[in-house]
Amino acid sequence: MGRKATTLLPKYSRMLTDVGENLRLARLRRRLSAQQVADRSGISRSTLQNVEKGSPSVSMGNLLQVLVVLGLEKDFSKLGAA
Repeated sequence: MGRKATTLLPKYSRMLTDVGENLRLARLRRRLSAQQVADRSGISRSTLQNVEKGSPSVSMGNLLQVLVVLGLEKDFSKLGAA
């Protein structure tokens, strides 16, 4: 049985796209290649591409791994803060 596609409202889809773009820009500012970040994160390059595209199918674990490599893991803990 295949995976069910995650469907988001356009507003939330755009939010994910913005997060992915910000991660891509952070990677480029650090002068790291996509392959370097993927290797250090323990994910495939195609998964990193999905993270940077803001794909809703990317796991939170993969997102956290990329944040750690980019030195942005402190931002992850702010997600659920009330």
